[in-house]
Amino acid sequence: MSKTAMLPPAARSWRDIPQEIAPRAMSSEGRKRLTFGTLKAAAVVISVVATAWGAFEVWNTWQHDPTKLAAPVKSQPVKTITLRTDGVLDHAWAERTLALPRNVSLMELDLYSLRTRLLASGQARSAVLTRKFPDTLAITLEERSPVVRVKAQIGNDAPRDFLVARDGTVFLGAGFAPALVNSLPWLAGVKLTRADAGFEPIAGLDKVADLLGATAANAPALYRDWRIISLERFAADDEIVVQAGRVSEIVFGLREPFFSQIARLDLILDHTQAQTEKPLRKINLAVGGAQVPVALDDPAPANKTAAASEVWTVPRRSSEVPSFFPQTQRSSTRREL
Repeated sequence: MSKTAMLPPAARSWRDIPQEIAPRAMSSEGRKRLTFGTLKAAAVVISVVATAWGAFEVWNTWQHDPTKLAAPVKSQPVKTITLRTDGVLDHAWAERTLALPRNVSLMELDLYSLRTRLLASGQARSAVLTRKFPDTLAITLEERSPVVRVKAQIGNDAPRDFLVARDGTVFLGAGFAPALVNSLPWLAGVKLTRADAGFEPIAGLDKVADLLGATAANAPALYRDWRIISLERFAADDEIVVQAGRVSEIVFGLREPFFSQIARLDLILDHTQAQTEKPLRKINLAVGGAQVPVALDDPAPANKTAAASEVWTVPRRSSEVPSFFPQTQRSSTRREL
């Protein structure tokens, strides 16, 4: 007989008896609490959605038509316009450019449109307008400074003098002293392209600004003698051509620092002034190095087909660097520059 057959049957419990028991019915209080909780959750969701939608509508209205928000907000008519700028534009220019309607309230102002008016002339690089309640409009401007001037014509109007900034922006200019404007060289060798009410920015003016800045800082006498800056050969040859009172054509290249080229130019001009009375026709500093092609204008040359031309060598010894270098002295006159 097997061991399995000898074991007594397992004891049974009342838990093994199937029992069909119906779930306990929910009381009326329980049903009320469940209904109240569901309604509360739904109200919270609806409130969040409504708040988000209202915030979006306010933002959208503020961006596209802020005047619609003026009615529920108490605002007095604009009485004061304050101006802070790093340039020459004044309070009268700001009021004239904004041309605010009489008795307009602070909340009725379309700041985006007013900012566009301030930037339209091109002289202001950036403009920030701020409402200061109850009745003040604050304006902060960052202005462009002119580097050169150019004569241009818009439509059928007579040609006018425009100013050009370092970034190539062309603008009429307001508030600048006449002496400053008259000291700027003219720009040539460019073609202006119309854009909206003005012109497209001119390429290469950052290099022109670097050249003029280095010259004005280190050799102001040379800068005052410059009349015309031409960019005719800028795109093709990386050259800036200067027409001065003492020299008909001075060619600067972009491959070498302007400071070094200005130093050589100062030496050459000193040499010619001491050695000859013939005016200089052309100095080509763009070739680089110590060899500088120089052409002289001969009032009565033997060969009338060409003016005299020479190649002069500029020394590199520190004792023969131009006098506008701080620690040096001007070299003695010699054939070798």
